[in-house]
Amino acid sequence: MPTLTSETQIVHAAEGHDLAKLHDCHLLYMEVIRACIGVEEAIARLDEIINRKPLRSPWVQVLINGVASATIGPLEFAAGPMDIPVLFLLGCIVGFLKLTLAPRYEGCSKVFDLLAAIITSFFARVFGSINGGNSFCFPALAQASIALILPGHVICKLLQANMSCCGADI
Repeated sequence: MPTLTSETQIVHAAEGHDLAKLHDCHLLYMEVIRACIGVEEAIARLDEIINRKPLRSPWVQVLINGVASATIGPLEFAAGPMDIPVLFLLGCIVGFLKLTLAPRYEGCSKVFDLLAAIITSFFARVFGSINGGNSFCFPALAQASIALILPGHVICKLLQANMSCCGADI
């Protein structure tokens, strides 16, 4: 008598945004749902997607993280022109923690979000205290520097920008 069982696999992935892999997994999912390929072939291709190297080296991703933090600061958190270089530095720190330290040390990866928030908040407070708090905006520095470790926020903003360009109202 056959048993109706299912198998669940938990996939652990390193921190980061690799939307190309997400897109490839979605296309693979659609091929399986439409019965274009079998499950065995899909599992083999899924393993290839998971084990594929990232498109960019970790150091380029660290710089991209810095640019993204410097960009999102003025757009979302009212950062001023003086805050942009500091946001770039803080974003690079978060990128370094996310892409080099967190994958290397498993204990660090479990508390990565908290560790990144503490470190960037400390540096944001240091910069925010310069000149009696009149030079840099502490809330903007603290929030924009960790915005990329909240991928839902970034992806929602990207989708919102794409939808508003198409004339759709969210």
